[in-house]
Amino acid sequence: MSTPSPSLRGSPLKTSSSFTITRWVTLAIASGAFAALNGLFAKLTTTESTGSAASKIAHAFNLPEGMVEIIVRAICFGLNLLSNFIMWALFTRALTAAPSTTKVSITNTSANFLVTAVLGMIVFRERVGGLWWLGAVMMGAGCILVGMRDDSTSHKEVSEGEGVVPSVDGDDEVETITLREDGFDDEIEPEPYRDEVER
Repeated sequence: MSTPSPSLRGSPLKTSSSFTITRWVTLAIASGAFAALNGLFAKLTTTESTGSAASKIAHAFNLPEGMVEIIVRAICFGLNLLSNFIMWALFTRALTAAPSTTKVSITNTSANFLVTAVLGMIVFRERVGGLWWLGAVMMGAGCILVGMRDDSTSHKEVSEGEGVVPSVDGDDEVETITLREDGFDDEIEPEPYRDEVER
Protein backbone atom coordinates (compact mmCIF):
# COMPACT_ATOMS: atom_id res chain seq x y z
CA MET A 1 0.00 0.00 0.00
CA SER A 2 1.18 3.48 -0.78
CA THR A 3 0.97 6.27 1.74
CA PRO A 4 -0.92 9.54 1.19
CA SER A 5 1.16 12.23 -0.39
CA PRO A 6 2.07 15.16 1.89
CA SER A 7 1.21 17.50 -0.98
CA LEU A 8 -2.42 17.46 0.22
CA ARG A 9 -1.39 20.07 2.74
CA GLY A 10 0.81 22.04 0.38
CA SER A 11 0.81 25.78 -0.06
CA PRO A 12 -0.95 25.85 -3.49
CA LEU A 13 -4.13 24.43 -1.98
CA LYS A 14 -3.94 26.82 0.97
CA THR A 15 -3.53 29.81 -1.32
CA SER A 16 -6.53 28.76 -3.39
CA SER A 17 -8.61 28.17 -0.27
CA SER A 18 -7.70 31.59 1.13
CA PHE A 19 -8.73 33.28 -2.13
CA THR A 20 -12.04 31.41 -2.18
CA ILE A 21 -12.89 32.38 1.40
CA THR A 22 -12.16 36.04 0.72
CA ARG A 23 -14.28 35.96 -2.43
CA TRP A 24 -17.40 34.38 -0.94
CA VAL A 25 -17.27 36.53 2.20
CA THR A 26 -17.08 39.68 0.09
CA LEU A 27 -19.97 38.51 -2.11
CA ALA A 28 -22.11 37.57 0.89
CA ILE A 29 -21.52 40.91 2.64
CA ALA A 30 -22.27 42.83 -0.56
CA SER A 31 -25.43 40.78 -1.01
CA GLY A 32 -26.57 41.65 2.51
CA ALA A 33 -25.85 45.34 1.92
CA PHE A 34 -27.94 45.38 -1.27
CA ALA A 35 -30.73 43.57 0.59
CA ALA A 36 -30.71 46.46 3.07
CA LEU A 37 -30.78 48.97 0.20
CA ASN A 38 -33.71 47.05 -1.26
CA GLY A 39 -35.65 47.61 1.95
CA LEU A 40 -34.61 51.26 2.09
CA PHE A 41 -35.84 52.06 -1.41
CA ALA A 42 -39.04 50.06 -0.84
CA LYS A 43 -39.78 52.22 2.20
CA LEU A 44 -38.90 55.42 0.33
CA THR A 45 -41.35 54.46 -2.40
CA THR A 46 -44.31 54.62 0.00
CA THR A 47 -43.28 56.82 2.94
CA GLU A 48 -44.53 60.36 3.48
CA SER A 49 -41.00 61.72 3.80
CA THR A 50 -40.53 61.06 0.06
CA GLY A 51 -43.56 63.25 -0.66
CA SER A 52 -42.09 66.03 1.48
CA ALA A 53 -38.74 65.76 -0.34
CA ALA A 54 -40.51 65.82 -3.71
CA SER A 55 -42.46 68.91 -2.64
CA LYS A 56 -39.23 70.71 -1.74
CA ILE A 57 -37.68 69.76 -5.09
CA ALA A 58 -40.78 70.98 -6.94
CA HIS A 59 -40.72 74.35 -5.18
CA ALA A 60 -36.97 74.74 -5.72
CA PHE A 61 -37.23 74.21 -9.49
CA ASN A 62 -40.74 75.66 -9.90
CA LEU A 63 -42.19 72.36 -11.17
CA PRO A 64 -45.60 70.71 -10.69
CA GLU A 65 -45.55 69.07 -7.27
CA GLY A 66 -47.61 66.02 -8.23
CA MET A 67 -45.45 65.19 -11.25
CA VAL A 68 -42.20 65.49 -9.26
CA GLU A 69 -43.55 63.23 -6.53
CA ILE A 70 -44.53 60.55 -9.07
CA ILE A 71 -41.09 60.74 -10.69
CA VAL A 72 -39.27 60.52 -7.34
CA ARG A 73 -41.35 57.56 -6.20
CA ALA A 74 -40.85 55.84 -9.57
CA ILE A 75 -37.07 56.29 -9.24
CA CYS A 76 -37.16 54.80 -5.72
CA PHE A 77 -39.23 51.86 -6.99
CA GLY A 78 -36.78 51.29 -9.85
CA LEU A 79 -33.83 51.36 -7.43
CA ASN A 80 -35.74 48.92 -5.25
CA LEU A 81 -36.02 46.43 -8.12
CA LEU A 82 -32.40 46.97 -9.14
CA SER A 83 -31.13 46.41 -5.59
CA ASN A 84 -33.21 43.24 -5.34
CA PHE A 85 -31.77 41.92 -8.61
CA ILE A 86 -28.17 42.70 -7.60
CA MET A 87 -28.71 41.16 -4.16
CA TRP A 88 -29.90 37.83 -5.61
CA ALA A 89 -27.11 37.80 -8.21
CA LEU A 90 -24.42 38.33 -5.56
CA PHE A 91 -26.06 35.85 -3.17
CA THR A 92 -26.13 33.16 -5.87
CA ARG A 93 -22.46 33.73 -6.71
CA ALA A 94 -21.55 33.60 -3.02
CA LEU A 95 -23.34 30.24 -2.69
CA THR A 96 -21.38 28.94 -5.67
CA ALA A 97 -18.02 30.11 -4.28
CA ALA A 98 -18.53 29.17 -0.62
CA PRO A 99 -17.89 25.75 0.94
CA SER A 100 -21.16 25.95 2.92
CA THR A 101 -24.58 27.51 2.27
CA THR A 102 -24.98 28.00 6.03
CA LYS A 103 -21.99 30.33 6.20
CA VAL A 104 -23.25 32.39 3.26
CA SER A 105 -26.71 32.75 4.82
CA ILE A 106 -25.22 33.74 8.17
CA THR A 107 -22.90 36.37 6.64
CA ASN A 108 -25.66 37.71 4.39
CA THR A 109 -28.17 38.03 7.24
CA SER A 110 -25.67 39.70 9.57
CA ALA A 111 -24.63 42.25 6.94
CA ASN A 112 -28.27 42.94 6.08
CA PHE A 113 -29.13 43.44 9.74
CA LEU A 114 -26.30 45.87 10.46
CA VAL A 115 -26.55 47.90 7.24
CA THR A 116 -30.32 48.23 7.70
CA ALA A 117 -29.78 49.65 11.18
CA VAL A 118 -27.16 52.13 9.97
CA LEU A 119 -29.35 53.28 7.06
CA GLY A 120 -32.31 53.68 9.41
CA MET A 121 -30.26 55.90 11.71
CA ILE A 122 -28.87 58.01 8.84
CA VAL A 123 -31.86 58.32 6.51
CA PHE A 124 -34.87 58.12 8.83
CA ARG A 125 -33.19 59.41 12.03
CA GLU A 126 -34.21 56.27 13.89
CA ARG A 127 -32.90 55.80 17.41
CA VAL A 128 -31.27 52.52 18.32
CA GLY A 129 -31.46 51.64 22.00
CA GLY A 130 -29.41 49.38 24.21
CA LEU A 131 -31.69 46.39 23.66
CA TRP A 132 -31.04 46.58 19.93
CA TRP A 133 -27.28 46.51 20.45
CA LEU A 134 -27.66 43.63 22.89
CA GLY A 135 -29.68 41.74 20.30
CA ALA A 136 -27.09 42.53 17.63
CA VAL A 137 -24.30 41.15 19.84
CA MET A 138 -26.30 37.99 20.57
CA MET A 139 -27.07 37.52 16.90
CA GLY A 140 -23.40 37.93 15.98
CA ALA A 141 -22.35 35.45 18.66
CA GLY A 142 -24.92 32.94 17.41
CA CYS A 143 -23.70 33.37 13.84
CA ILE A 144 -20.11 32.73 14.93
CA LEU A 145 -21.10 29.59 16.87
CA VAL A 146 -23.07 28.16 13.95
CA GLY A 147 -20.22 28.95 11.56
CA MET A 148 -17.66 27.29 13.84
CA ARG A 149 -19.85 24.19 14.20
CA ASP A 150 -20.33 23.92 10.45
CA ASP A 151 -16.61 24.45 9.84
CA SER A 152 -15.56 21.76 12.35
CA THR A 153 -18.04 19.28 10.83
CA SER A 154 -16.75 19.81 7.29
CA HIS A 155 -13.11 19.46 8.45
CA LYS A 156 -13.94 16.20 10.22
CA GLU A 157 -15.59 14.75 7.11
CA VAL A 158 -12.60 15.69 4.95
CA SER A 159 -10.01 14.28 7.36
CA GLU A 160 -11.89 10.99 7.73
CA GLY A 161 -12.09 10.33 3.99
CA GLU A 162 -8.81 11.87 2.83
CA GLY A 163 -6.85 9.67 0.41
CA VAL A 164 -8.79 6.46 1.15
CA VAL A 165 -11.08 4.56 -1.23
CA PRO A 166 -12.87 1.24 -0.74
CA SER A 167 -11.42 -1.85 -2.39
CA VAL A 168 -13.09 -2.89 -5.65
CA ASP A 169 -13.30 -6.60 -4.78
CA GLY A 170 -15.64 -5.87 -1.84
CA ASP A 171 -13.22 -6.88 0.97
CA ASP A 172 -13.05 -4.97 4.22
CA GLU A 173 -9.57 -3.75 3.33
CA VAL A 174 -9.13 -0.24 1.99
CA GLU A 175 -6.69 0.98 -0.56
CA THR A 176 -4.90 4.32 -0.34
CA ILE A 177 -4.30 6.37 -3.48
CA THR A 178 -1.44 8.79 -3.97
CA LEU A 179 -2.29 12.31 -5.05
CA ARG A 180 -0.17 14.55 -7.21
CA GLU A 181 0.89 18.02 -6.11
CA ASP A 182 -2.04 19.56 -7.99
CA GLY A 183 -4.46 17.61 -5.78
CA PHE A 184 -5.66 15.07 -8.38
CA ASP A 185 -5.09 11.34 -8.24
CA ASP A 186 -2.76 9.56 -10.64
CA GLU A 187 -5.72 7.51 -11.91
CA ILE A 188 -4.01 4.27 -10.88
CA GLU A 189 -6.55 1.48 -11.05
CA PRO A 190 -6.59 -1.08 -8.22
CA GLU A 191 -5.02 -4.42 -9.10
CA PRO A 192 -8.23 -6.53 -8.91
CA TYR A 193 -9.98 -4.17 -11.33
CA ARG A 194 -7.10 -4.38 -13.81
CA ASP A 195 -7.32 -8.16 -13.76
CA GLU A 196 -11.02 -8.06 -14.54
CA VAL A 197 -10.50 -5.67 -17.45
CA GLU A 198 -7.72 -7.82 -18.95
CA ARG A 199 -9.96 -10.90 -18.86
